[in-house]
Amino acid sequence: MYLVGARFGDARSANDALGELRDRIAVAPGDLGLRPLGSLRYERPAVGVVVAGRFELTDVDSVVSIMERHGGEIVFRRAEWRPPRPAASRGDRSCARCQRLTGLRR
Repeated sequence: MYLVGARFGDARSANDALGELRDRIAVAPGDLGLRPLGSLRYERPAVGVVVAGRFELTDVDSVVSIMERHGGEIVFRRAEWRPPRPAASRGDRSCARCQRLTGLRR
């Protein structure tokens, strides 16, 4: 799965993009949304709207095209992050390189 998001200058163009995405791209419930753009500059609040979602890799090019056609600026396009594998238990043997780096010896 891929995460794609775009910033829009106004709510109308963002809603148009959101509507087309819902019509043309299969997404799971809750995997596509629209939110006001946030900012850490409290003296100058952000203006705009973000449309973002979670999509199949095969749909990413179409998603980007739809967002850009409606005036969106792509702000992120990346593979979905997965949590790291659990740490090895005490009984697991670590590789020789890991043993050298950590000072562990078996």
